[in-house]
Amino acid sequence: MVELSFHQEINQELQLMLSPKLLAMLRILALPYVEIITEIEKASEENPLVEIQSNEKLMEYLEYLGSNKKIRKQVDFDEYPGLENIKNTPKKLKAFLLDQLNLIDLDDNKFDIGREIIEEIDDRGYIKNYNEVRDKIVKDFNVSFHVVDEVLKVIQTFEPEGVGARDFKECLLLQVQNFGFESDKLQKLIEKVIKNHLEEISKNNVSKVAEILSISQEGVSQVMDFIKKNLNPNPGLNFGDEAQRVIPSFSIEVTEKGEEVKLVNLEKEYGPKINISEEYQKMLKDSKTDKETVKFLKDKLEKAKELIENLRKRGETSQSIMNIIIEVQKGFFKKGAQMLLPLAQKDLAERLGLHPSTISRALSGKYVQTPKGLVPLSFLCQRELSGFSPMAIKGKIIEIVKNEDKKNPLSDKEILETLKKHFVVVGRRTVASYRKQLGILSADERISL
Repeated sequence: MVELSFHQEINQELQLMLSPKLLAMLRILALPYVEIITEIEKASEENPLVEIQSNEKLMEYLEYLGSNKKIRKQVDFDEYPGLENIKNTPKKLKAFLLDQLNLIDLDDNKFDIGREIIEEIDDRGYIKNYNEVRDKIVKDFNVSFHVVDEVLKVIQTFEPEGVGARDFKECLLLQVQNFGFESDKLQKLIEKVIKNHLEEISKNNVSKVAEILSISQEGVSQVMDFIKKNLNPNPGLNFGDEAQRVIPSFSIEVTEKGEEVKLVNLEKEYGPKINISEEYQKMLKDSKTDKETVKFLKDKLEKAKELIENLRKRGETSQSIMNIIIEVQKGFFKKGAQMLLPLAQKDLAERLGLHPSTISRALSGKYVQTPKGLVPLSFLCQRELSGFSPMAIKGKIIEIVKNEDKKNPLSDKEILETLKKHFVVVGRRTVASYRKQLGILSADERISL
């Protein structure tokens, strides 16, 4: 009876969570900016009721990003807030991964190991012959297998999702783990299908998988559809042989004195807008229009409205998330990675009254142009936190010493007590070690200055 209830629950969750409308909404939420533009263009070609409102600024900007910079001579993007600092710089996969590695606070040894691992990642995003690669790194760096595996796990959290996988199944599983399902049972079911039943899925053997998992054939079909439409078996190929041009969704500007941080929503400012064709709406209401055409137009109207609503939700969610990121990470935008503060996706979800899965999707594949370079939003709002990063603690120590009474400098113990007031709990030895790494003299030495 308990077993039957469990499978009934799973079937209900499959119908709810993997419904075409919900998946369409989650897909729009998760798409990077450049793919949203492609999605809208595709919709306008396939649906006569979808009209794209012309945006000359966007077209000029996209031309510039895809050009050899000649258009820069004709178009002054300095006139457009948020666009002036974005460079026409294509990104190859390995360079893109190295950029993200530079944002992580690793010791020198682990950082160098990370670079070695990234060098072994192929164009598809996989790391082939990992055991051989690991053996070489263990020998070259005189570290344990565990240390190398630990660094690989860090790289596997980078964009694009699924990168750094050792095989096809791991690539899909990494993406499932990052998808952010509302139901743990549903996630485990999909993971089980990927681990044990991909061969049956490739043969479209729905009934066999349904029997093994004790779920409906419709449920298996929904899982198969989810895997095909939402998981990318070759995450690195989006970067191509040439390079991938990453278009940020937001731009951050910091005033010259570093006092104010200004946010520009590039999607809202310059992104394409959609209208529903008035001409076809009139045709739909016209009594002379034949039934078959009316049916066709009604279907297209519903799809157009659904797309517009999904884009609206995407815009509102992204803006709300970014507002909080700006509030929390202002120090990062002003001074750099040493000022990065912990911000968990679940905490953000609670503040906005959303499910963590929605936050996860909204952050996926999105970037913000900052004075420090292009940064993935997921770096600024992490899935899980292990406390304050060493960079953030060092940043706090710099700030505390900068604001101390110069005639009565703070001892390491007093710095420690001040850190506790900011909810940063570390040991006294750690404070002393970080202070020395930062080149800050002891209290006695500072007072003599």
